[in-house]
Amino acid sequence: MGKITTPNRGRVRGGLLLLACGLLGHGLQAGAASSWLYTGAAFSEQGGRYEYLGLMAPLFSSTYLTQRYLISDYYYRYGLNGVSVKVRGQAAEAELGVKTGWDSGWAGAFAGPRYRDNRVSPDGADPRADGTELGAVVGLEGEQRFGPLWALNGTAAYTFGPDSYWGRLRLLRQVLDGKAWVGIEGVAQGDPSYHAHQGGLVVDKIKLTDTLFLGFNAGVKKSSGESRAFYGGFNLAVGF
Repeated sequence: MGKITTPNRGRVRGGLLLLACGLLGHGLQAGAASSWLYTGAAFSEQGGRYEYLGLMAPLFSSTYLTQRYLISDYYYRYGLNGVSVKVRGQAAEAELGVKTGWDSGWAGAFAGPRYRDNRVSPDGADPRADGTELGAVVGLEGEQRFGPLWALNGTAAYTFGPDSYWGRLRLLRQVLDGKAWVGIEGVAQGDPSYHAHQGGLVVDKIKLTDTLFLGFNAGVKKSSGESRAFYGGFNLAVGF
């Protein structure tokens, strides 16, 4: 996997928009109770942002095999060789996974292709992060509950090609008679040029209906070459 060229980046962004419509269409047609359409956004005090839209559904109605599609739009910045590097981009990925569960938790693994299109400024500030690139993402995720009230939730992913990583660990406690979870989180992410760590508070799995859940998080983020900044975000998931 490696860098590829595209004749028109507007076509790339248009293709991601079409993929978003396809995700919504798939979600409306699938009709399986174990499928999920999810979206969310995160923002930082320094102007960083990340928005995403995804779909997860069983593969061929399997109990253990899953398919997942995700598109995202983002902006972030970091310091490199005394320069403030700014990255704007979009990404799309399609993954196949296997998942299993037990009385007190679940675990899964996934893999698939990931495409990204980045624009770096100033020009030439970080050639590794600039341009379009096709890679392969692999990851693990899972949750273990400790009694009826506590849970440890984690996910980690690595993308070959851009050589980037992302990982998150959350310790959660059930509140409001099971209608929400609260806790703390730690996140690490980066690539050969950029690294960031963040930690904060989480209110997750707020049950709005039997198939609609909302979550929020907020805390402090530190990116390489930048000062600490506050971050916040939300996520929304609907089952069908």
